[in-house]
Amino acid sequence: MPELSIVIPTHNRPEMLKKAVMSVTAQTFSDLEVIVVDDGSSPPITDDLFETEVSIHRHSSPKGASAARNTGLSHAKGTYVAFLDDDDTLDPDYSAELLNFMDNNGADIDFSWPALHVIDIPKGTTSIAQRLPCLIRRSQPATELSYAAAAYTRTTGMMFRATSIREFNCFDETLSVSEDRELIFRMLSRGCGCGAIPAPLVNFFIHTGPRLSTNDNLLRQANCDAVVAQRHADFIAQHPKLASRYLNLLARRQKDAGLIQEYRSTLKTLLKINPLDARALRRFIFSWPLLTGRQSN
Repeated sequence: MPELSIVIPTHNRPEMLKKAVMSVTAQTFSDLEVIVVDDGSSPPITDDLFETEVSIHRHSSPKGASAARNTGLSHAKGTYVAFLDDDDTLDPDYSAELLNFMDNNGADIDFSWPALHVIDIPKGTTSIAQRLPCLIRRSQPATELSYAAAAYTRTTGMMFRATSIREFNCFDETLSVSEDRELIFRMLSRGCGCGAIPAPLVNFFIHTGPRLSTNDNLLRQANCDAVVAQRHADFIAQHPKLASRYLNLLARRQKDAGLIQEYRSTLKTLLKINPLDARALRRFIFSWPLLTGRQSN
């Protein structure tokens, strides 16, 4: 039985997928398996794309990233399971460093993530994301900064204890965006622990190919995040710094999608939780002309 299973969902990006798989097989830690879930690609992904043994599982038609990750998890044999998007790659030390972090914290944490090395190909720039420190031990108090850090994680590069993520029924397949944050909020609200390491061990690419996180999907993003915010309203309200990060993100997406009344409602909710949130207060004050302008049209 491998120590680690790495699940890569994919759809119609064979060349990017090949690079993602190569980064997994180049890990300094070798006790792992690679699971590719082909979410209805046309043509289908086949073994001859890879130079190493890869377990491939296929959806006959696209079901979405959450369903693909869940399929991969159902086939994973590892004590730990990590997820990698097909357009990203891992640093060679990713597995060794995160497994060491998980092992050192024992049963106190259920999942972890590294910082991201963000590579914006169209702009030709690089940066580091997910740098906020985080350590939340099971059923123990933690700093609000740790909860704020948890609000901005992405599935790519996250590592879970396999028993923990299965206990919480994996990813919500009704969500096409923010399914990662929904799972995190669900797990943390029920006493799970998590942590982050500052090393940028995942290469997160911004490119011109098809991606969920683009302006073409603004309405979908806003609606999914609104579902997450409503579902976990009590948990979010308990953590003002997390609320500031997450609800400001939701508000921005609602504004960009043209949902001005929903935008104002989200800002009102945030200001009830954190009246000193200057960004939310400024946005709310200047939102009235947006609302009246839309009504006059």
